[in-house]
Amino acid sequence: TDVMLHISTDETNANLAPGSRMSRIAQHLLQQRSYYPLFPPPAAQTMATNLDLAHMKEWSMPCQPDLLIVPSKLTTFAKKVLDHSIVVNPGLLTRGTTGGTYAVMDVHPMKR
Repeated sequence: TDVMLHISTDETNANLAPGSRMSRIAQHLLQQRSYYPLFPPPAAQTMATNLDLAHMKEWSMPCQPDLLIVPSKLTTFAKKVLDHSIVVNPGLLTRGTTGGTYAVMDVHPMKR
């Protein structure tokens, strides 16, 4: 399920600063503390969305993550969102019969 794409189809985005759209879409996930903050899914996506309503409580984020990876068909990005989290859209590994994009990350423990 492409949550970033679903959010972008349901939101209005007039008068945005260049490059801020993807950050704002990612903010919805973090501010609402949900891996899928749209309920019900957009009408156009209902058949393509595989959501098990019996596990709805498990969609919630117990805390704001330091790193959130959300693969999407939308523009690839890696941005700091809400001054605490890094959100990465590595893209899709394949696009039809051609290659897609991916992200390589080095994650190091924080110094205490």
